[in-house]
Amino acid sequence: MTPSRTRRLRAVALATGAVFLLTSCASAQAGEAGGETLTIDTEFGEVTVPTEPQAALGFYTTDVDILITLGYPLAAEQPIRDDWDAFPSYFPQEELEGIKGFHNYPEFNLEHILEVGPDFILNGIGYETDLHDKLTPIAPTYTYNAFDGGDWRDKFEALAADLGREKQAQAWLDDYAARVAEVKEQLDAAGVAPVVADISFWEGQINVGCYSISCLVFADLGLEISPLADGDGDGKPDSDGTSLSMEQVGQLADIDVIFTGVSEDGSGLITDEEALQANPLWTALPAIVNGEVHAYNYEMSYGSPSGQDGLLEVVRKALLP
Repeated sequence: MTPSRTRRLRAVALATGAVFLLTSCASAQAGEAGGETLTIDTEFGEVTVPTEPQAALGFYTTDVDILITLGYPLAAEQPIRDDWDAFPSYFPQEELEGIKGFHNYPEFNLEHILEVGPDFILNGIGYETDLHDKLTPIAPTYTYNAFDGGDWRDKFEALAADLGREKQAQAWLDDYAARVAEVKEQLDAAGVAPVVADISFWEGQINVGCYSISCLVFADLGLEISPLADGDGDGKPDSDGTSLSMEQVGQLADIDVIFTGVSEDGSGLITDEEALQANPLWTALPAIVNGEVHAYNYEMSYGSPSGQDGLLEVVRKALLP
């Protein structure tokens, strides 16, 4: 734990009295909204949350997007990553109008969450197992692990059912399925059936894998995913995938279209890597020669409704220009 984070957590501990006062205020706010609550049995124990909170907070940015999709009114401030200045550009901007962002990842800013005063917290960082008990004194908190490598939509449907928001979740699922069907029809009509892959470059190696939701979109559209994405050989693309040395780059020759994550400002594009530009095996790849490298905002990788929608649009534009 870094010194700065230690100081922050100590500050939260010293503010215990204020935390419990805020909890009482949050309960009062929920009562003003109708007094209804839900008691849910979760992997972090039994939690009681308001059914109609008026100032919900998403602990990670994907949680913010899920709250918007499920129709929750947002608290006046919402977390963003420490290396971001604003919410992702593909997020619903109308719902975020007037909402201020504050940094909360990877360093957690619990004191500021206390100051914001939410009456409900959605926390997808369940892999930090001690975090739930630090959030519940601030506001009723639903914690789940959104980053276990599975299809984020499974967790989305489960939490929506727990929170009584199945109708809102199903509305998004239906809209997304309709868009997928439309794009599939267009691909079939155009005879477009490429081999695709999600590729990144890290520490001198090229990585072909499926941690990103890109492979969920590929599969939804019925596209052929490079077998290199199946790192363990079980017939399914996975997050480990395959790492290739600079001498093994030729193994990518069968890939027609490459998708790769970049920063919000577009920086970090794989084709800008000097080591790859100097590699004749890389520059001779059909996808490189044909200009079939397409970037997407890496924050989409972590899975949320707007991220899935956004990546579907990236793939549509790449394959149906």
